[in-house]
Amino acid sequence: MTTRVQARHRAAVRPLTPLTDLSDSVARTAGGAARTGAVAAAAGGLLLAVALPAGAAPAAAPAAIDSSVASTVPAAFGANPIGVVSAPATTAAPAATATFAAAPAAAPVVVAPTLERAVRAGDAAPVVASSVAESAVAVPVAAAAVAEPAPAPAPAPAPAPAPVPLGHRILEVADDYAGVPYVYGGTTPRGFDCSGYTSYVYRQLGFEIPRTANAQKQAAASISRGDAVPGDLVFFANGGGRAYHVGIYAGDNMMWDAPRAGKPVQLRAIWSDAVTFGRLAPTV
Repeated sequence: MTTRVQARHRAAVRPLTPLTDLSDSVARTAGGAARTGAVAAAAGGLLLAVALPAGAAPAAAPAAIDSSVASTVPAAFGANPIGVVSAPATTAAPAATATFAAAPAAAPVVVAPTLERAVRAGDAAPVVASSVAESAVAVPVAAAAVAEPAPAPAPAPAPAPAPVPLGHRILEVADDYAGVPYVYGGTTPRGFDCSGYTSYVYRQLGFEIPRTANAQKQAAASISRGDAVPGDLVFFANGGGRAYHVGIYAGDNMMWDAPRAGKPVQLRAIWSDAVTFGRLAPTV
């Protein structure tokens, strides 16, 4: 019977190099700064790779390798087994300083405000309310229709002036001829007698009346003294009732007339109570 002897394998041993102590020192210095990292040093074609121990913050970034170092890495680097670094025996290992840059802080994430639609019964239009604290005012979704303002009422027209009574207009015309001299039989502004004056004034307002005082008395409607108004006629008569003089009543016992020779047309008081009043035009 053949007896087999099992071969005994040597335990894996970390290869030792002249730089082993340096890498161990750098690893202890890094401590918990990063779970994995690399320390590179270049001098005369020398590259040192160091495995950092676990325990670094997950967000820490690996150390940056200087571009000048990378450019000096020998083309044959990587051909040796892991953990074995080849270097000329005459080259002294330079002191290398491991530089670890902290990872930049992550940019804050801006969350857009959440808009909530709130609809209440009876609202004219739904509103959108912002959940942001500083926006506490509800914004209407649809603007309400703006009511057209009612047009201002047109101003009331000014009342028409009251018509001037015919009697007052007769007095205005009578006044225009104040001072015209008395002329017996005169019927123009060059000279008037009593009935020529009254008939001329009435004619200026469109009323044709008889020429003489007695004819005017007979054509007029007889009225009492209390009913007489400005513009009516005043007649002076003799005992038989025949009118010998006429004037235009001005109210307050005054009248316009052409008195007699030597006295012009004027406004004067009615000197007698033996007078009658008549109306030949609608003076009221």
